[in-house]
Parts: sequence; structure tokens; C-alpha cells
Amino acid sequence: FIKMENSQFSNLKKMEDNKKGAVMKLLHTLSFYCVFAESRYLPFALNRMLELTLSHGVCKESCSAFATISFILCGLHGDWTGSSRSGELALLLLERLQAREYESNVRNFVSTAQSWTDPMRLTIKKKLTSYEIGMQTGAIDDAMYSAALYCYFSFFGGIELPILEKDCRRFIKQMSEYKQILEKYRVTVLLQTALNLMGKSNNPLDLTSETMVQSQYIEECPKQMKCGFYILSSWLAYLFGEYELASSAVSSRMEVEKNTNKKIEWCGMTLFYDCLIYLAVEKRDQKRFASDISGKTKMCGFYPRALMKKLVDYAPLNNQHRLLLIEAEVASLEGEHDIAIEKYDSAIAAAEVIGFLHEQAIGNERAGDFFLAHGSIKRATRYYGHAIDLYRRWGAQAKVDHLC
Repeated sequence: FIKMENSQFSNLKKMEDNKKGAVMKLLHTLSFYCVFAESRYLPFALNRMLELTLSHGVCKESCSAFATISFILCGLHGDWTGSSRSGELALLLLERLQAREYESNVRNFVSTAQSWTDPMRLTIKKKLTSYEIGMQTGAIDDAMYSAALYCYFSFFGGIELPILEKDCRRFIKQMSEYKQILEKYRVTVLLQTALNLMGKSNNPLDLTSETMVQSQYIEECPKQMKCGFYILSSWLAYLFGEYELASSAVSSRMEVEKNTNKKIEWCGMTLFYDCLIYLAVEKRDQKRFASDISGKTKMCGFYPRALMKKLVDYAPLNNQHRLLLIEAEVASLEGEHDIAIEKYDSAIAAAEVIGFLHEQAIGNERAGDFFLAHGSIKRATRYYGHAIDLYRRWGAQAKVDHLC
């Protein structure tokens, strides 16, 4: 398929064998649930769909196969060329066959793959469109999954938390009505994260309030939801300065990931916070801090600067400011004060340009920490003041209280 020109692909015959068509429908259903059940049968289902498409012609389910492959192959350690081409083929077939019943599924998976290179706001718009199409066509599973991802990408893009809360509650209500338990679990933990940041829980580090109880959630949620839970838990712990707790959550996530088909990378967000957490732990324990012979920062085999550079090469639009902040933190650890100051300011400015309010706030807070550690109280106060204002605009009252 990669060798085919678009014109060749568009001229592939349509599948006429009804029995093969029935098999494709079965494999489509199998592959969709294999994605979420972390099943080892996923490669079998997808490869068989491609074989049938090559040997017997294209059908509407072929669109879904290419879209799912695009989703599975995307990522920092994936095959971007294959992912991109599979997504193109899925959209070409979708248009040719007018596969309206699979449109929500196809557009959702392809937009997730494209989210690595698309501006965040465009991805958010695509997710909402996928949700609306799914509701219009009766593809409820696809609509609810699109709704869940719409909420998550809104969060990644720094949407004001009260707006996120409203959206999450609206979709959770729908998910309950349609008995979409998996997606309800997915959005519930995000809603609780937002509530914690907003100061609507007794403990910002404990994902417990009227929405969910953390201990019960961990015990009852499907295994594929646990990675997302640990990611959000690590982010909260990091934001509130509990770096050892954050590191522990990262380790728990990595253990769960050993039995998954695909890591949750969230367009580089996971790696970005992993790097911040590792660097924060190193600041607390600089005895473990060292450099290898090439001068790259090395911490127990983890290379944050090199990993972030790879991420920016792959997905520059949403990650340039993140690399700058990581470089600032590394420079701070290495005692390169002038470089650190320059990088902090550049990271803050770059985050402002793309409208990532929350990460602009984090940059200001880290700069405040830097100046406070070096005895520059006046400059530290200025950066902390900016951070507090940004967290307040985001709606994170718990963070405002934490800094004040």
C-alpha cells in the first residue's frame, strides 16, 4: 500500500464477495475492541483486514482498518511515515466509499495520529466534529470515545478548568445514559483532576470527591484506564511539589505499560512531565546527578534533553516551549545560570504564543524557584506573581493557594 500512488489506490476494485464482506465487518468489530482491551489479537485482525482488502477489494471496513493502523503506528517511538500514509488512505477511502457509518471512527483515529503535528486547537475541533458525526450516525461507541478525547485534548491545550468541568459532566451524563462504562471511567478521572486543581477536593493529591473515590477507582477500573490514572496522578503530584510521589506514579505507570499494546503518550505530554519529574527529583538529590562523556545530562539512564529534542523533531508545533523549559531545568542543575535564565524566559514566551496558559504558568513557577534558590527574592517574586495570575486565569485555585 505504501508503494501505491493515490490514483492507484483509488482505482482498487470494490469488494463483491458477500462472505468476505461479512468477515471484514467481524474483524472491524474485533479490532475496535482489541484496541481498548489491550488484546494480543489486534495485529492479527488488522493484518487480515489488509490482506482481504488487497486480494478481494476495498470495502467500508477497509477505511477503519487503515485509520486504526494510523493510530497504532503514531508516536515518538512509532512509524510516523506508515502512520501518516495509513491515515491518508483511510480518508481517501472514506470519501470514495461514502462510509458515513464509520466516519466518526475514522476521523477520530486519524486525528489522534495527526495531533502530533497539528496545532492543539485544530485537534480539539476535529475531536468535537468526530463526536457530532458519531451522534448523528448512531455510532455511539465512536462518539463517546471522541467525546472523551475532546475533553483530554481540551485539558492539554489549557482550556479554563471551569469550562472543562462543565464539558466533562455533560459527557459523563451521556456516557451513563448510553452505558458507555469505559469512556465514563476515562472522563471521570480527568474531571476529578480538574476538580482537584480547582480546589474542590479536600486533598489536591487524592483523586477523591463526590465524583469518585481514588482507592475504589484503582480497584474497579479496567486495566487500560490505570495508565491514564497514573499519568494524571503524577502530574498532580508534580504540580504540588510532591516529587517523590510523582516519581512513584511514573514507575507504577511504566509497570502497567509492560502489558499494553500502545503507550499513552498524549502527543508528548507524558514525556514532558516525565522529564520535569525526573529533573525535580534530581534537584532534591544532586548526588545522583552526572554527565556522560558527550556532555548530555544523565540520570539513571534517563536523558531528558535528548528525548525532548527527539520529540520536537517529530512534533514541533506543540512542544518547542516544552523543550526550552527542560533545557532551562537542565542548565539550572548544571550551574549554567545565564543559559537557564534565557531558556526560562524563552519557554514562557513560546508557551504564551500558542496559548498554553497552564504551561506558561509552570514556566514562571520554575523560574521563580530558580531565582529563589539563588537568593534573588525580588526577581523570584515577580515570576511567582505571574505564575499565580496565570494559574488563577486557568481556574486552578488550589495551585494559587499552594503558591500563596
